[in-house]
Amino acid sequence: MKDLHRLMLVTLALAAFNVHAASERYYKEAPGSMGGFLAAKDPTYVKECGSCHFPYSPGLLPARSWELHMTRLDKHFGETLNLNPATQAAVRKYLTDNAADKSPYEGSIAFMERIKDSQTPYRLMEVRTMVEMHRIILEVIDRRAKIKVRKLTNCNGCHTYADEGSFGYQELLIPGLTVQRRRSSAP
Repeated sequence: MKDLHRLMLVTLALAAFNVHAASERYYKEAPGSMGGFLAAKDPTYVKECGSCHFPYSPGLLPARSWELHMTRLDKHFGETLNLNPATQAAVRKYLTDNAADKSPYEGSIAFMERIKDSQTPYRLMEVRTMVEMHRIILEVIDRRAKIKVRKLTNCNGCHTYADEGSFGYQELLIPGLTVQRRRSSAP
């Protein structure tokens, strides 16, 4: 048990070192800053999509991925979504107009640096940057029953300012594993 605990601490320390440099691109220092991602605030999108899951920033995926999502509403991760045509068009426009490949936010730019033009990721865990940044935590989740967030689809379960589009390491709280860090200024 001590070896597992020691392994987790070393792993998290190494991850923190590697992630900290990248973290600056995902951290929103203040409201209106171009760090992080666009906060998902569109009322139609938040109502329709955020009622079932965390309303992901459109800047997490390229427009072609959001188009793919909108063509698969009958197979949306095991669910069938019934949106009237006007609502569907509004959600599609919001997602594609603010997608990672069109976004000026640093987080979106960083994500697009690792997505090839030939790729159309459907799930966030098909984005190489997401996989690399969460690989270690997935291993820790598998080994630690005390960790309360069990899936990566619950962004705001660990990223305390995810709803503001900020995913900086300094704001990370993994319930059951880490302690809350203080933020210098709230977005």
